[in-house]
Amino acid sequence: MAWLLHEMHDRREEQKLSIGTLTHTINMQEQSLLQMQKRNNSAVQTRNDRGIQLLEREEEMCIFYEKLNVQESLIREGSMEVQAMEQEIHFLNLLVREEKRQIELLCKQLPNKKALEEESTKLQKQLLECRERIPVLAKALEDPAQENRAHELNGQDPSHNELIKKMDQLEARLVQQEVQLLEKELVYEQVTRLSERIQAKTQNRKEESVELAKKMNELQGRIKDTTRKMMAVVSELSMHQACAMTLQREVKDQELHLDCCRRRLEEGLPPSPEMELEWQRILREERRRRTDLQERARRIEEEEKNRLPNGAYTTAEPRPNAYIPQGDNLPLPRPYGALAPFKPSEAGSSMRHIRKPEPKPIEI
Repeated sequence: MAWLLHEMHDRREEQKLSIGTLTHTINMQEQSLLQMQKRNNSAVQTRNDRGIQLLEREEEMCIFYEKLNVQESLIREGSMEVQAMEQEIHFLNLLVREEKRQIELLCKQLPNKKALEEESTKLQKQLLECRERIPVLAKALEDPAQENRAHELNGQDPSHNELIKKMDQLEARLVQQEVQLLEKELVYEQVTRLSERIQAKTQNRKEESVELAKKMNELQGRIKDTTRKMMAVVSELSMHQACAMTLQREVKDQELHLDCCRRRLEEGLPPSPEMELEWQRILREERRRRTDLQERARRIEEEEKNRLPNGAYTTAEPRPNAYIPQGDNLPLPRPYGALAPFKPSEAGSSMRHIRKPEPKPIEI
């Protein structure tokens, strides 16, 4: 009966320990569930913040795209203006070449001034010579002694009026050619000024187009950087979303596991097979510790038994130092004294070759 009570007491203690362990496990699970809920809330908050940042980045990207479209439209307009200017410059260059060709033709058509001056000088000399010969010829003509003093020329001599008209025509033609030459020079100067002005405008437009191209390259680089950052934020957001979904699944699994454990506890069963195995392991560890304690106590007791009164330690078996006489009325042990019997040694392995002696009866 006492043994049964002791066993029931041990079983009750074990059940108390198991209940305490299960309660501790449930508390740990609830704490882990609270931590997971906190992590889930923080992940949701982080996801919301990243979503807001993503919307802001999308708005910035839209603004950048609008700026890029404006810059592209400005560049297209500038390129169209540059093309128009280049076409105008080409047309003006054609006009300049045409005017130069006309001037060259007119210069070729005009007489050479130096040649005319030389010819004029030569004619003046001839005129002087003729004027000097006029008196001589007049005297020879007036001399009646000479027969061949004059001879008639073929053709008709122009009259004085005709010569004057011809000179007037030549002078008018010369004046007209000089006027045309001056007009050509004025047109050439005007075309030169216009071409220089257009070249200056073209150079300025080229500088503006270069600046616009640089700005466009900078904006494109900024757009690429923003796009890369946005893609990184999107990937990070997707990673956080996946982590949040994983945490939510873990929270749901833990809640289901906790409900299942509570139902099993209400039914009087262990919360889960894993907990039961853990509890059995704890019980085995407890039994092992008890066994170790008992073994340690037994060893200590044996050491105390094997310790001699003088403090020395020995593992030899104790030898009998007293005997009980058989014929004595009182069975009290008596010491052997100085001649104590020896303890026989254990038989060795060679004793199997020795035959036991057969006792013979003693004949008297």
